[in-house]
Parts: sequence; C-alpha cells; structure tokens
Amino acid sequence: MHAVTQLLDRLAAADEAQYMVTWTEQLLSGRSRLDPALAVRLLRAYRETGRVDKARDLAASLPSSPSTWNPLDTARLAIERAILCTIDGRSDHAEAELRQASRALAVAPRGAGLREQLDMHLTSAQLELRLNRVQPAQAALRLAEHVAERLEDGAWRVAVSMSLGHLAMRLADPRTAGKHYGVALQRSPARGLAAMRAHGNLAIALGSIGQFDDARASAEGACQIAAEIAAGWRHADAYDVLAIVEIAADKPLAALQALDDAHAALGDLEQPTLRYQLAGHRTMALAMLGRAQAAKQWLARTDKLRSDLFQVDAIDDQDLVATRARTLEACGSPREALDTAMPHAERLPDAFVTGSLNLVIARCAAALGENEVARVATERAALSGDRHGWVFPDRQASATLWHGALKSGDSRVVRYAEKMIAVIATGMAPPSIPAPRSASVPPPSRGSFPSVPPPSRVSMPTMTSLSASLGADDSSELERMPDSESLIYVTTPQGVTRVRSTEMNAATEGATLIVDTIAHQLRIEGREVSLERRRALEPLVVQLLRRAREGLSAEEILRAAGGPGPESADAEHRVRVLISRVRDLLGDPAAIERVRDAGEHGRTRYRLSPAVRFALVEPLYTS
Repeated sequence: MHAVTQLLDRLAAADEAQYMVTWTEQLLSGRSRLDPALAVRLLRAYRETGRVDKARDLAASLPSSPSTWNPLDTARLAIERAILCTIDGRSDHAEAELRQASRALAVAPRGAGLREQLDMHLTSAQLELRLNRVQPAQAALRLAEHVAERLEDGAWRVAVSMSLGHLAMRLADPRTAGKHYGVALQRSPARGLAAMRAHGNLAIALGSIGQFDDARASAEGACQIAAEIAAGWRHADAYDVLAIVEIAADKPLAALQALDDAHAALGDLEQPTLRYQLAGHRTMALAMLGRAQAAKQWLARTDKLRSDLFQVDAIDDQDLVATRARTLEACGSPREALDTAMPHAERLPDAFVTGSLNLVIARCAAALGENEVARVATERAALSGDRHGWVFPDRQASATLWHGALKSGDSRVVRYAEKMIAVIATGMAPPSIPAPRSASVPPPSRGSFPSVPPPSRVSMPTMTSLSASLGADDSSELERMPDSESLIYVTTPQGVTRVRSTEMNAATEGATLIVDTIAHQLRIEGREVSLERRRALEPLVVQLLRRAREGLSAEEILRAAGGPGPESADAEHRVRVLISRVRDLLGDPAAIERVRDAGEHGRTRYRLSPAVRFALVEPLYTS
C-alpha cells in the first residue's frame, strides 16, 4: 500500500487526477471496503476533477474522527473536508476541520507530514481570504512557502508553485506571484499543459506591474502551446489572457484582435464563465477606444451572461462595475458613471481592478468640477498602486490626474504619479526599488498538491530587465551623484520635493518638527527625541505629517499605529490614548487639532495644527 500511495501521489503531481479516479474506482469495484490511504486520495481526485458532489458523498461516508487511521491520512481527510466546507461557505466547519488536521499532524512521526502541512497552510490561507482576513492569510502563505522550501525536489513543485502564485495574486502581491509562476514554468515540460498555465498566469502578473513586453511574450507562449495541445476552450482562454495583457498595456486594438481569436478558438462550446469574461474584456477595450455605441451593446451582452452564472468571484463583480463605469464615461455620461462607481470605490481596496475603478471616478469627477472627489479617488489609486506595484491602464486618459497628484502632500502619491508619468513617456514601468549602488543586488522577495481549486488563471522580470526599465531621469541623476549621496523626498507644508541627501538641511530649514524615516529620528526645536520606547508612534506621526492637510480618521489612526483595528472593543479609547501620546511626544497639546467633517454624519478627524512647521524625510524608493 505504501508503494501504491507513492505512485498515486506522483500521478497527482503530474496532473493525472482523472486517471487516479478511474483506477481507484476500478479497484473499489472488487472490494467491500476502501483502504483509508486510497479513500483520501480518491476524495482529492474527485475534487480536482470537478466532481464536488461525489467528493462530498465520499467525505460524508468516511468516519468523522477516524481514531484508528494513520495520523497523516486523518490529516488528509480533515484538510479535504475543510476545502469542501470552504467551497460551500461553511467557514466555522472549515476552521474546525483544520484544527483537527493540526492535531493529527502533531502526533505524526517526527519529520513526516510535510506535504500535509503544506496543504493545511494553503487551505488555511484560502479560508482566511474567503473571510476577508488578509493578515492571517498572508501569515498562512508565508508558512506554506517555508514548508515548500523544506520538501524534496520533484514534479510536485510545479503544482505547489502555481498554488502559491494564485494565493499571492489574491493577496495583491504580483511580484511574489510572478516569482512562483516563474518557478512553475522552469520546472514544467516545455510544451505541456502545466507550461501553458504557468505562461498564462505569469503574463497576468507581469502585465499588472507594467512589464508589458515580458507579459506579452508569456501570453503568446501560452497561445502557441494551446494551439498545439489544447484546442478549444483552453486555447480561447490563452487568447483572453493575451487580451488582458494588451488592455493593461493600453493597446485596446490589439486586445480586440486577441478576443476575436479567442472567439474563433472557442467556436460553439458553451463555457459560460469564459464567454462572460470575453464579453467583459471586449466591452472594456471598446470603451478605451471611445467606441461608445459598440461598448454599450457589449455591456448589455456582458450583463446578460453574468445573470446566467450562479456565482462569480467578488473581484469579477468589481471588474464588471469598473467596466460599466468606464463604458458610461466613454458614452459622455460622467454623472451616471460616478453614481455607478462611487458605492464600490472602497471595496476590495487592494485589488488591481479597484485602482482602475477609482481612476474612472477621478476622471469623471474632474470633468464635473468635483475636484476634491477627484483628488481623493486619485490618491486611493496611487496608494494602492505604490503599495502593490500595480500599473493601471488608461494612462494617457489619466495623465492630467497624475500631473495634479505631483502636488500631493503624501510622498507615496507623488512617487507613484512620477512612475505613471514615466510609463506614459517610455511605455514601461520603472521598478519600485532600484538596485543599491554600493551593494550586491538583493534577491527577490519571498512570497500542488493544489489544496483548493485555483482560479482558471490569474518570467519574473530579471534584475537586469528591472534595472534597464529604471526611468531615464532617475537613472541619469543617480549615476551623476557620488556614492555618498542619494535622492530623498522632503515633505513640508508646501508639498513634496525631491532633493539630494546632502541638501536635506537646506530643505528642512525653518522646520520646528523634523521626522527622518531614514535615520528613525525625531527632532523638535533642534533637540532629538528618542523613539526607542515609543517606536510604535513613528508610523502614526509619519501618517499625520503625510496627511497634514486632511487629517486622519479614527480608523486611519488605528491602522497607522498597528495593533487592534477599528473592530476592537476598546477602539475609541485606543484612539484617544494614541493621540494623547503623540501630543506628549511633540511637547505641545495644541500641535494636534480635533476637527469634524462637514455634514450631519461627518467623521471626527485629527490633524496637525497649521501652525506647526514640519518636515518629513523619506527615501526615494521603499519596499
């Protein structure tokens, strides 16, 4: 049995779940009882081949707490049940099953059960994402990456890397996702299904961060493989990936050509979900081209296809909202587009599509003269883009917004606006972090047995290509400077300026409050105040300086300070304590003002007093 299960695990790693189902069912026909080791593998194979109902029936027929089973088989059964509960939306049951899996693995022989641990962490990350608990999901992903590094090499690493990549993309970490997809591609047979999937997912990850040429090459690679071995819906799906890349690259005509090829490859096959995605992407491409009437017709078709689907992912729903708003904008109806988009502006704040949605809001608000709405929406998009590395489409249409964002008091917004202006000028995105001048190039950041069915799809850029894509102005200025100098941002009440590090004293002259995030120093009236025992206040003070004009709400204060969020029982008390500590730190109770937004339900905000002359020193690039 041990040899049989080893072979079945190798087949699973080779994407042969259908063969496993057929072989195990034939074996079962001559037996009155299925061995636990075979039962849990058949359960998994049912799920991976889409036979979820049969998986549920088999899971229900097995013991609820199999005390006589091998601990690893017990853990596998609990993990599979947790996945099924996650699919069915029964999060409490899923958490209970994961706890049982953890208990079973705790009594497994020392050094055994690494693959089960990997599956448990992957499933936990999926569940946390379903519950919108981002930080626990990130922690589970890191644990999964750690376990994956300890496992022996083999074909299974392709599927593991794909699962890790899917999770990283869902966690809005496209660079880590690209790293995992790159690993999967390197280990896949060059002309197989696994390589096709890896190419497609890598293309989407690279396209979302502005590496358009590499993304297009990967998407075309997926199309070529599909043409050879996967005609039909897989071939159409590969062309849809190419269309997504062309939309991200602001090439809507090329996207329409890819979509025409996708429809030709799909033929008369039903595939309702894929047809819905193709219609939505065609609508967006037509809207970007200004073909308003055609975009309206395809939007109506997209809505019809959406109504025929039982359920779609939350991001797909947000994508449809962005597509609808963009179509209304193309039709010359900015007010209607704004009314459509505004209720969704702060949902899924880290998602790529939400950044695009906020840019539609900003453009429409600017067209209507609602400049404050436009500013806030632009800054939301910029902060998301700077945090995750996103490069949003419709860049030429948003050029006025990015030039206006250069006047922001938040260096992160200014940095992202500069990046978008560079993309508009050069057609490629500069990296968020240039290689250090005097140090070796750092390794890329760390981020199947696929435990949960991954989305149908979602080469990391080499450091050489990243360096080559550095904006020309930054690159030339960095080259001209001596090794002892660097470029920094200095934020004052007048705005954000870029200066050389040797010019910092001149740039901060006259400031009575100076916060240096590079040296982690705070100086008040020329004297340095230690932050050693109050380091938690530094990010809050930085945010108060970045948002000196608008101030921070109670929720923003809690998130800036870390620790329990606004949902905690003592949130109001914690806000008062934090503001009191900042006032003590600054040595002046009047340094922080308490103001209220306009309107009956206006929120209370805390902001730096206009009388405070401050300077905030930050590096030009951050991780």
